[in-house]
Amino acid sequence: MKRCFLGGIRRNACKPPRGWFSGQVRHGIRFFLAVLLLVGSVNKALGPAAAADADRLDAAGDVFGASDLGGLVQQWLFAFQQRHAGAKIRLLPTRLLASPSVLNGAYNGTVYVGYRLNRQAIDGFARKYGYRPTPVRIALDTIAVLVHPENPIRGMTLAQVDSVFSRSPRCRGDRHAAVWGSLGLGEEWAARPVQVFAIGSADDMHDYFREHVLCGGELSELAQLRPNSAAVARAVSGSLNAIGYARGGGAESVKRVPLAAEANMPFVTATERNTVNGTYPLTRLLHLYVDKRPDESLTGTVAEFVRFALSAEGQKIVRRSGFIPLSHDVAEKEQKALFADRP
Repeated sequence: MKRCFLGGIRRNACKPPRGWFSGQVRHGIRFFLAVLLLVGSVNKALGPAAAADADRLDAAGDVFGASDLGGLVQQWLFAFQQRHAGAKIRLLPTRLLASPSVLNGAYNGTVYVGYRLNRQAIDGFARKYGYRPTPVRIALDTIAVLVHPENPIRGMTLAQVDSVFSRSPRCRGDRHAAVWGSLGLGEEWAARPVQVFAIGSADDMHDYFREHVLCGGELSELAQLRPNSAAVARAVSGSLNAIGYARGGGAESVKRVPLAAEANMPFVTATERNTVNGTYPLTRLLHLYVDKRPDESLTGTVAEFVRFALSAEGQKIVRRSGFIPLSHDVAEKEQKALFADRP
């Protein structure tokens, strides 16, 4: 007699027990109806546009995903809520600022975190509210080019970086570099293939790198994508032929390649000093974007959060997360611009 397993129980015949199928169908229908009721109640509470965004965000899990900003945001929220029990605040990536829910008025109580808003988001917000979202400088950041610690390369120009990472180098004239000899290395390194790692499109750094290094071009089809800087650094440290880009503060066990903006300029290392004085070519500001009318001070929970992020405690979290904090003078200047009528 044939035997089979159903639901982990050994049975004497390969068919379900009496009533099993109809019972499963009834269970499935009940579950389906329950889901419909739940979705309907969520959509009714949020409204059509906001519900659509909520569905999309829920499907993505944490809206920052595995991006480099996720760790900073989580630490900020944890510390802020310890100081302000029960405070309602949302932190979202700047890429969501152009979403329908925001442009339909669901902006209150939200702070957007990112590097620079695109023109579409700024113009859409201004058309809706009559003024632009207010940027708040909150930290400094660098993009470092990483290679294996044993790689002997002494430096690269941005044109050479473009030739490695771009699908079709077009803005600086260099041809695609497929081997390390094309980047000036000799002897046993000359014929070694260049293995490329890059950050995926869920992270703001992906767009920044394409715009500022690839002149808006596409990443090479040979680039192996990773979710964040730590993942890129791990991949590069594990392969002798590898090269990647990552946030400067999040790259360990690798070699940071000094960069030059042009061929006739000196190579500059991605140190904090070179970032603050502006000599390192791939330096950027991290911003908070808030809803503040030009003629008014920032108020409410959003104001309290921004004050916290600019405070000594908030800036310690910035450094702990691998970013470069603002100087005291810059943090104070941001405070005065936002809270002109408050001490």
